[in-house]
Formats: sequence, C-alpha cells, structure tokens
Amino acid sequence: MSKIVRQAHYKMVLETLFGSRARLRLLKFLFRNYPNGYTVSEITKHLQEDRNIVKKEIENFIQIGLLVRGSKAGKKIIEQ
Repeated sequence: MSKIVRQAHYKMVLETLFGSRARLRLLKFLFRNYPNGYTVSEITKHLQEDRNIVKKEIENFIQIGLLVRGSKAGKKIIEQ
C-alpha cells in the first residue's frame, strides 16, 4: 500500500471513529493548540468548516466537559 493510500485510509478510519470530519479536525486543532482559548469565529476560520457544524461540535464537547465557555477581552471564547 502506498503512503498516500495509507494516509487516506487512516483519515477515513479516524473520521469513522470520531463521527465526522469536522469533529476530527476540531479535536486535532484543540489538542495542537492547547491550552489557548479561541472564539468560534477563529476556530471556524482556521478549520474552514461550516460555522453551524463547528458550533454543534463545540456544544457537544461542552456537554461532555471537554471544553468550557469563557471570556477574554470581552469576547466569548472556548477554552479547554
């Protein structure tokens, strides 16, 4: 199996495991940028995903305690 095919296969496996491409990308972004806080707009811009999908995934993570809401300089942010 070539490296490119293998990478595509792993990506598909991770997307299947984690439920969606947006959820996987959000998790990767959050873990790579820990412990920084970001606004939903900043996350959406970085991930280049639909804002509503990102907001839904963030809400899911807040419900399970992975993320918390906060504020910084008067802006609503999402913190880990």
